[in-house]
Amino acid sequence: MENQTAPIKPIAYTYGLYSALISIAVLIIMYVANLDKSWILSGASFVLGVLIFVYGIKAYKNSNANNLTLSQAIKVGLAIAVIGGLISAIYSYVHYEYIYPEFIEMQKETAYQQIIEQNPDLTQEQVNKSMEISSMFLNPGFFSLMSILGSLVFGLIVSLITGLIMKNDN
Repeated sequence: MENQTAPIKPIAYTYGLYSALISIAVLIIMYVANLDKSWILSGASFVLGVLIFVYGIKAYKNSNANNLTLSQAIKVGLAIAVIGGLISAIYSYVHYEYIYPEFIEMQKETAYQQIIEQNPDLTQEQVNKSMEISSMFLNPGFFSLMSILGSLVFGLIVSLITGLIMKNDN
């Protein structure tokens, strides 16, 4: 007889959406409150992110007759991360391209100032070349890509730890 396991999709969609909503809420709060960096907001976002993955994996375990392998925990965690990361990336792109494009320009200006301060002997041509390279990473597309990759790495680490704690291999 085949060993049936619970489907991952519904849990991934639900908890991935929760994860994305947290990321989007943080971006919106930072924009509305005109915050550049907030340790409190980052800490709260981190804790909520961990909880979303833990509860998502726990929900999968409960729907799977209380059985969970490490492999299943990682699959669930990565599925949540993909859904959450994609939604967050789409919003991130829209946010930095249309809602708050000034942020990109402010980051470029900060990068320019740092290049000049850290390397006062550079010629203008060298500074321009450095800025050209920096600009490749200071755009909405790159921020969106980092949103997806960050979500995947975070999801992998949290689901690995959660899976090691919750697994029962029955």
